[in-house]
Amino acid sequence: EKLEDIELFHPERLVSRILGMGDVVSLVEKAQGVMDEDEAKLLEEKLRKQEFDLEDFLKQLQNIKKMGPIGNILKMLPGAGDLGDLAPAEKEMKKTEAIIQSMTIEERRKPKIM
Repeated sequence: EKLEDIELFHPERLVSRILGMGDVVSLVEKAQGVMDEDEAKLLEEKLRKQEFDLEDFLKQLQNIKKMGPIGNILKMLPGAGDLGDLAPAEKEMKKTEAIIQSMTIEERRKPKIM
């Protein structure tokens, strides 16, 4: 394991993971560590106004990557821990990120122009 993969031991959370019930509390803690409250409120407002663009989507992809591998994230959700090999999904996320990063700022902000 990497040093950043080591987490505080919570017996009830470990038991919950072993039983396949997930660990939503740890997932929320990881998400809070990646995204601050002001940024979340701004994103919520953009979604409500239907102004969510590819720059916002790129930020969300990068935040998910900061939380760790998709398989580890999904193991924290009840019933989603055994979805099989998620390497193709990780690969697709990298491709999507590369495609968005290759766009101009105008294309990211106004995807309808493409």
